[in-house]
Amino acid sequence: MAAVNQKCQRCLRDVPAGACFCLVCGARVAGAPRELHRRRDLEKLAGVCAGLADYFDLDPTLVRVVFAVATFFTGILPGLILYVILALVIPAR
Repeated sequence: MAAVNQKCQRCLRDVPAGACFCLVCGARVAGAPRELHRRRDLEKLAGVCAGLADYFDLDPTLVRVVFAVATFFTGILPGLILYVILALVIPAR
């Protein structure tokens, strides 16, 4: 069996050495490399909010709501431009 060198931050269970995710709850292990990408499997428009949610370990719906509210209160056009730029710059997975 692999040596245990750390505990999961979320469920406090032992995580095997070299694992990027907790085997019990699926949380990302501290120090595991993160990759920003658009989530095509969870997309509503281009997958930008789902990709940001995956990167920051948040719920995609929460990121979408926050983005929509921020877009509305900043005058809609800047938020739409930012979304299009992010959709063009962030690679899809």
